[in-house]
Amino acid sequence: MDSQVLSEYFKKCFLAVDGLWFMMLEKADSFDKALEVDGRVWEILPKIQARKIKELLNLETATEEDLISALKFKLDAEDFVSEILKKDSQINITIKKCPWLALLKKSHREHLAERISAVICSVEYGVFAKEFMEDMDFEVISRQCSGDEICLFALKKG
Repeated sequence: MDSQVLSEYFKKCFLAVDGLWFMMLEKADSFDKALEVDGRVWEILPKIQARKIKELLNLETATEEDLISALKFKLDAEDFVSEILKKDSQINITIKKCPWLALLKKSHREHLAERISAVICSVEYGVFAKEFMEDMDFEVISRQCSGDEICLFALKKG
């Protein structure tokens, strides 16, 4: 079987599972409980992703260039339309198209996007970066889920 077909299949399964468990917990308890648990999941998942990407890309050092390569891999693999630029001691991550926001819109749940992104996005990229460089600070500058045109995140050595 074609590896592209397998990749797309597993990507769709990942997205479906993420949404389904959230909605099932929301139905069984509440949106707030589902979001709380989702936040805990996203405190761990980026660590797993970062370690696997390090392995896949043979990144044995912990440089800003390695972090940028890993972020590009992650964002491309997850179908984000993004740009990563390093300026001086800061790495700017610009997201022009977010697949998670697209899914929320498709399922008519975009009214929840701002609350979800406040919990997930504010944690995910900082946790991911710390797997490469412990002293990285993460800042959310803008988010599409809050009505901004783009998502803009900044990573800086702390």
